[in-house]
Amino acid sequence: MTQHVNPSIELAKRGARLAALGLVHDLRVIRDRLDDPGDREALHDFRVALRRLRSWLRAFRPVLRDTLRPKNERRLKRLAAETAASRDLEVHIRWVRRERRTLRGPSRAGATWLLRRLERDKISRDGKLRRALDDKFTRGTERVEAALLHFQTSVHHDGPSYATVAGELVTRHTSALVEAMKKLSKSSDRLEVHTARIAAKRLRYLLEVLEPHGFPSTGAIEALKQVQTDLGEIHDAQVFGSEIATLIDGLLAERALARAKANGAAVGARTALGDPIPGLRMLARRLRHHERAAFKRVERSWDGDAARQLAPA
Repeated sequence: MTQHVNPSIELAKRGARLAALGLVHDLRVIRDRLDDPGDREALHDFRVALRRLRSWLRAFRPVLRDTLRPKNERRLKRLAAETAASRDLEVHIRWVRRERRTLRGPSRAGATWLLRRLERDKISRDGKLRRALDDKFTRGTERVEAALLHFQTSVHHDGPSYATVAGELVTRHTSALVEAMKKLSKSSDRLEVHTARIAAKRLRYLLEVLEPHGFPSTGAIEALKQVQTDLGEIHDAQVFGSEIATLIDGLLAERALARAKANGAAVGARTALGDPIPGLRMLARRLRHHERAAFKRVERSWDGDAARQLAPA
């Protein structure tokens, strides 16, 4: 569990390290859950724990950098990147399975074709993730932990308090989120959606660790979770929609090539399941609808004035 810190008496260097060591411990506990094939939430929870640790180290970098080297953070970043493909495929598979239940005929055939492709890709990506965990996790977390177990100080200058640094971080992260949300004009603004989603994540993870130590969030954590979820659904729909569009283009190109080789005779992009293109187009339309619906939820729920109240006076 996360270490308890009294912000009124701790130096920032010590307080930030104690909290970070607790996050490393939490990450190790969740890592063990990845060995249970029946734990369907293990990968998601592992990614959240890893992001929470990385966000904390990034936020408190000025008071950690005397012992925490950039290469320590890069190891965690590479590990996070290894988990991304497996998690994205996991989310996409669940979505296609759910949508396929409501499809019939050619549309259902296309969803089945896509589902088989995704499941095959996930087996491959899971194997790569397993190798990365075996090779990198223990060494990476041990080196981060070793860097956090000590710090440099002076009898002449103790540095800022934990409370002061934490308050400044909350103010800065809140301002970043408010500004990012102002730039959202429509759901198709992919860079803006991504930027706002990352800003919401970083503020939420900061507050989640600070809240038990005297930094009340005034209910902001739940609101941030919802904003992050909705922005994440927009982002996922955009990314998956692009992937499906690429698949359709590839199938159409194969069809055109086959037609050219057949001297113009009609050639369909068919598989054993039938032509997947109608189903892929249907799924792409549903993703666009899902994206617009999530953006409307963000517009209804986001309250910039409430977010600003998080910033300490």
